[in-house]
Amino acid sequence: MSEEVICKVSTKKRVDQTLVKLCGWKGVRCHRLERHPDSIVAGLRSTHHASKCPYCGRRSSSVHSKYERTVAEIPVHGLAVILRIEVSRYRCLNPKCHHKTFSAQCPGLTERYQRRTVGQRKLLESMLGPVAATVGSRQCVSLGMPVSPSTVLRIVRNVNLDIDCSSVRHLCIDDFAVRKGREYRTLIIDADTHRPLEIVPSREKDDVKKALRKYRRATLVSRDRSATYANAIREALPRTRQVADRFHLVKNCGEHIEKQMKLSMKEIKAEALASAEVPVEEGISLEGQYRPPTERDVELFGKVWELRKKGLSIMKIAQELNVGRRVVRRHLSSSKPHGMKIRPSQPVLRYLDIIKSGVAEGKGYMAIWEDIIASGGHVAYKALRYGMKKVFPEYKPIAGTGSKPSPLDAANQERRALSHLLTSKKMHLYVTNPDFGVNKKTGECSKEHCRAETLIQKSDTLQGLRKTYLSFKRTVAGDSVQDLDNWIEKQTTSEYQEIVIFAKSLVPDIGAIRNAIRYSISNGPIEGCNNKVKAVKRSMYGRAKDDLLLMKIILYTRKNMHGM
Repeated sequence: MSEEVICKVSTKKRVDQTLVKLCGWKGVRCHRLERHPDSIVAGLRSTHHASKCPYCGRRSSSVHSKYERTVAEIPVHGLAVILRIEVSRYRCLNPKCHHKTFSAQCPGLTERYQRRTVGQRKLLESMLGPVAATVGSRQCVSLGMPVSPSTVLRIVRNVNLDIDCSSVRHLCIDDFAVRKGREYRTLIIDADTHRPLEIVPSREKDDVKKALRKYRRATLVSRDRSATYANAIREALPRTRQVADRFHLVKNCGEHIEKQMKLSMKEIKAEALASAEVPVEEGISLEGQYRPPTERDVELFGKVWELRKKGLSIMKIAQELNVGRRVVRRHLSSSKPHGMKIRPSQPVLRYLDIIKSGVAEGKGYMAIWEDIIASGGHVAYKALRYGMKKVFPEYKPIAGTGSKPSPLDAANQERRALSHLLTSKKMHLYVTNPDFGVNKKTGECSKEHCRAETLIQKSDTLQGLRKTYLSFKRTVAGDSVQDLDNWIEKQTTSEYQEIVIFAKSLVPDIGAIRNAIRYSISNGPIEGCNNKVKAVKRSMYGRAKDDLLLMKIILYTRKNMHGM
């Protein structure tokens, strides 16, 4: 390979001063500089005449030998910089030391057993932490620091985390999915610096308790409503105060609101449609959904709720009564016993008269479906068409009929809109969030928002659920613990079954919930950190082990904090 010798110190002494000062090298002087097509090679010599033994700490100036050491420095303009440093090996003069000789290091430039400088190592650690190994390897090659994907992983694993557990005062703890529904991990972060501290290999109480014992000086721990984490914190850090996350509290309240709406949907529909322009008998059908309950249904309903009040799970109740879990869920989702839901084998049989008249007139499938909807029926178009092909296999509509849906009149449009809106999932959005469907910039309300607000004003049940939800939300966001106690006391005697269950579930965890009002700490930082963990995990195709995943997320967080 051809090379070009730029200069030597013997002819131009200023190169020594310029290059060394420019690169920030200390304790060395440059005596040779070469330029190659793809690299720059600098020859250096140490200016130190003595060094400390790394094993016993005794200083020695007795030179045993000298050798040349090759290390890689930060590249310049895409060209690799290779340093060939002439260093000394000294004799250890301590007779009690087990090592007779040791090699001297250039402070801030070289490290023991390293083939790259301190500057290049720190640069690689900051670059390679957030990215995948193959991507990092390609980036380093283009920058003049060629490393393999295996070396990238080795560099990340060897990063010194420098975590002082004794200085941590506030913690956040939460779980995240490695394989959703199958495998989970627990993440612990510093609530003050938002820096990840540890990834626990599971979310079991024993593993979490073992990890938390390192942070005995922590005064506050923020968590969600998990009883497992609550017990682990109580046993590992008995003097630490637990704080229930406010977001999860409000979310749990909203979930019980939605469950109550499912139980009371029949009453809600009756209240909302009582004064509607579209009569109930012509609009949404409220009757005939369930068969009358038998004696066995009434007896089973009582046994299911009796076992549920004892704290048994759905699986345990099903095993105790020798019934299916779906039967148990059906009884638990209702406030009174009823029979099985009416489910005709074919939707066509329910509207056979309308279908026969449409077939006689040669109407298309769409036209027949519109006649059924206009009469107050409920059937999916695909289900109707599929059923008609079975009942009338030889029927073929007249060509050109029903190919396009005819425009519905105002009454039918209103029926369809109410049918779409009056569901527990849809109404839950408008009950718990009065601003849903309102443009934040212009204040303009959507048609569905106006229709939902009209239905809520007509329904006492929906108004009561909204008032309960918003009052709890204000209580949690406020600063009065007494308001929380008053809310729980009031709602334990509520007319809504699910609200009573939610209010009673707050009592065992009342200390952590009161602390949520007293302190400003929350699980917000760890929720954001969990998203970063999942992004890093996906970039590695889910093959990262816990130690490597923790290293990468710490480097990723550190990079964002420093604005790199």
